[in-house]
Amino acid sequence: MSLSDRDFGLLQQSIDAIMAKIASLNLSLVIESDFQKLQDYLEEHSPSINPTFNPAYNDLTKNGFWFRVIDDRGTTVACHADRIFHVNDFCDLLETGELWFDGGFRNRSLGRLPIIRPPTRIGGAVSHSGSLWVDPSYRGKGLSLYLPYLSRSLLLRNYETEFHTGVVFRSLAGSQVPTANYGYPHVEICIDGYFPPTGREEQIYLCYVSQAESLQILRRLPWHPMFPVAFGDGLDLEIVEGPVVDADQEHVHPPAIVRQR
Repeated sequence: MSLSDRDFGLLQQSIDAIMAKIASLNLSLVIESDFQKLQDYLEEHSPSINPTFNPAYNDLTKNGFWFRVIDDRGTTVACHADRIFHVNDFCDLLETGELWFDGGFRNRSLGRLPIIRPPTRIGGAVSHSGSLWVDPSYRGKGLSLYLPYLSRSLLLRNYETEFHTGVVFRSLAGSQVPTANYGYPHVEICIDGYFPPTGREEQIYLCYVSQAESLQILRRLPWHPMFPVAFGDGLDLEIVEGPVVDADQEHVHPPAIVRQR
């Protein structure tokens, strides 16, 4: 679906407003394309690493970026990554393993993965988010909300993405965080059984939001009860009430992968 001038106005104002929120924390944001730097940071700070964003397993020289948030001393305090896929059916990437590894599971002598497909076909320009990590000293300040929404706004503005996706373990899927704070209205089980990247039985949930839903949810940000983001004048916004929890208490999307060496 093509975005209107009104949509682009919303996206640009949301980008400006979220960047201002990050600056109000005395932080700066850098958009990076070198994913090895992301892996180096996560190796030091995160107990788990998602191979989707690891250049050892994937060609990440195009259609991907990540956010590095730095403090006034230049120290990285948060990160968040995205890739863009152009596909007919995004679930094919889960089934073949190509979401996690170039060449999929067949290059690792494994078969196709049984997938529970959602009722909606997720296709076209599809973004996939992950590797969200916030340093403990900056949790509870809104970064876990600001970064996903900033990323989504940039993806919509620059790529006109048709869907945005993520995957989470059962522990996070059972909370309100993916829906109420990260803006995914759909959190549905997609894998229930042996999961090759972790080498054990898992329940993995697919989170997704369409382009139209993304725009609608974005318009609610000025009324977020914990971390409201005020946009400029002239936008047709609506007040929508709903349950919201403190996202920064669940400061990270646990990626569906354990650390790999």
